[in-house]
Amino acid sequence: MAGFRIAHNISPDPTPKAKAKKSKDYLSFIHLLPCVLTGQREVQAAHLSMAAPRYGHYGRGKGSKVSDRWVLPLSPAQHARQHQIGEDLYWRNAGIDPHILALTIFGLWTDLGDDAEPFATAIINAARLQP
Repeated sequence: MAGFRIAHNISPDPTPKAKAKKSKDYLSFIHLLPCVLTGQREVQAAHLSMAAPRYGHYGRGKGSKVSDRWVLPLSPAQHARQHQIGEDLYWRNAGIDPHILALTIFGLWTDLGDDAEPFATAIINAARLQP
């Protein structure tokens, strides 16, 4: 009798082939929020390109874009710094898990639209001010 063998080392393709979701409305909402690090109000939409598969973020392939779900508000100076030192080091130094924060803000906006602004601001302030 032939048996089935379970392969423990096969995993799904780490880069789904879906096209990145873009939302001008969501990016407009991000611009209403304070900078995650400084609290400054004039921000840029900083996309997270580093992968975190446990949160469903597989990074971006060469020449591809990241879904707007993976964006956080950063002041222009902080956004430039993030690119200078690299995302992983930048967020480790900040003591913030950017994927959880991005998913939380996106979820609030998905449920409440622009009415989520005070809730997202409070969450950003709490993340920024944590010890």
